Amino acid sequence: MAAVTTVKRDDTYKHFWDRYSDRPDIGSMMLNKNADELEESDRFDVLDSLPDVTGKDVVDIGAGIGRFTSVFAEKARHVVSTDFIESFILKNRERNAHFNNITFKVADAIHLELPSSSVDLVFTNWLLMYLSDSETLQFLLNVLRWLRPDGYVKLRESCSQPSTGRSTNVTLHSDANPTSYRFESIYIELVQNLRYRCPEGKIWRLDIQWSCSVPTYIKHFGNWRQVHWLAKKVLAEDQQAPLAYDQYLQLFSHDWQDEQREIDMKLDGERSNWSDSVFNDAILANSAIVPKNSTIISYNPRRLAYHCHINAHLLAERFTCNIWNVETNPYYYRTSLTKSTELKDNRVRFGWNENLALAIKYWGDHEAAFHSFLATELLSTTDEATMDQLPKILNNDSHLLLLEPADNVEQDSLRFKKILEKNFKVVSISEVTEQVHAHIKEYLKNRKEVFFIYTGLIVA
Repeated sequence: MAAVTTVKRDDTYKHFWDRYSDRPDIGSMMLNKNADELEESDRFDVLDSLPDVTGKDVVDIGAGIGRFTSVFAEKARHVVSTDFIESFILKNRERNAHFNNITFKVADAIHLELPSSSVDLVFTNWLLMYLSDSETLQFLLNVLRWLRPDGYVKLRESCSQPSTGRSTNVTLHSDANPTSYRFESIYIELVQNLRYRCPEGKIWRLDIQWSCSVPTYIKHFGNWRQVHWLAKKVLAEDQQAPLAYDQYLQLFSHDWQDEQREIDMKLDGERSNWSDSVFNDAILANSAIVPKNSTIISYNPRRLAYHCHINAHLLAERFTCNIWNVETNPYYYRTSLTKSTELKDNRVRFGWNENLALAIKYWGDHEAAFHSFLATELLSTTDEATMDQLPKILNNDSHLLLLEPADNVEQDSLRFKKILEKNFKVVSISEVTEQVHAHIKEYLKNRKEVFFIYTGLIVA
């Protein structure tokens, strides 16, 4: 059995929240003077896409006055509602006194004691940013222990900046704000890479089902960095032993942050990309691919290089369309949210999924139907079983526009056509290698980087 690491609780955040203990209301919960205008839509956003909790056991950690506890108690078998501020829990108990399936606890998240494999959903909302790195690690290990197999944890955090963004006239935060506004990418890396060995010797992990921004904060504050995640407890396929506690801490506190900063240096400030002209020409040649005011989905595996991707913001601007862009690399996901927060184009939204199959599941659960699907490296990175699921989230008259690398133009054209024609009618496959080379050379020359070979096909 893995050794247990004891985390000494830092009282910094307790002192921070004690300032609001005499005001157990919605404003204190959201640290926002205009909380009454935001609360309902924010609560809807955060609860959206949660698994059904009917007859389930839920723990609401950092529950405050119970704005989410009330919703869970309506369906769950039992809810444990906890917070480390006593006045908040007293108000919570008062608000939810009509329920008989809630246990209220005054307890901090780190030293909360729950039986192993006793919970179906661990719910948090603005919690990890009030924990130190070591506490965050310990908490997520506890979550893995508390959850039953196939149980879920819901996380929501302010990443890189406060919830109100650069706006200071509505926040209740004081100048002495100890909050850790971490990169969204390092949360993803930690949750995805963490492993836990149970007493029976099996290795468990958390599999993130999806990540996206909270729409209420995009609408009101132009802030794409209010991010939430849903993760599921599953057996680790490889049963690889967990790393030592200090190794996880080194990755979380240093290594993953350093890697993100390197990517930021390459992509922050990017306004155009070498693939822009390729997609622009293809769409202009067939305007039905992206009609005005349509909603499309784009997919960016970025396996070849960081700059092999679709520029969602430019497409939205040029063709007056709405775009949901799927990233599969946590670091590029963060740079995409950085760009969104700077440009503030509400037509563009970004989500992170580990693979296309999970992105299709997310939108299938939402009964979405996109007008078109645009992608780079789709056919070279996606299995045929996933391709068979793609029509579930597309309109009957939808279009696919794909930019694909090809080792051999003639052979890959036939192979790609065979894959696609199981579900779609292939209109054309054109070689764009010469055009792509010219654009890549220009793009990399400006960045003083070495050119890489890309033999390309555009599939429509």
